[in-house]
Amino acid sequence: MTKLYELLTDLATNPQKQAAFAQSPSAVMDAAGLSEVEQAIVKSGERAKIMAAFAEELPVLSMIHREPDPDPSPDPDTTPDPDTTPDPEV
Repeated sequence: MTKLYELLTDLATNPQKQAAFAQSPSAVMDAAGLSEVEQAIVKSGERAKIMAAFAEELPVLSMIHREPDPDPSPDPDTTPDPDTTPDPEV
């Protein structure tokens, strides 16, 4: 289903491809090399079917990261807070 994924990604990001698809969906899907089954899935317009057709190819959109507890390597070059007291010579 890589061709289907590539076509849907292209349709989502390419205004020219979107216009061509609006004019002739079958021609665009044929040119992309979609099988009859893939074309039927797209033509169904059913989001669940379309997503299921290439669900294994979806990229990871986010990752969760957190710092380990406690921090094993504290910042070696911490800077002191600036001195905010007025200068008596001024």
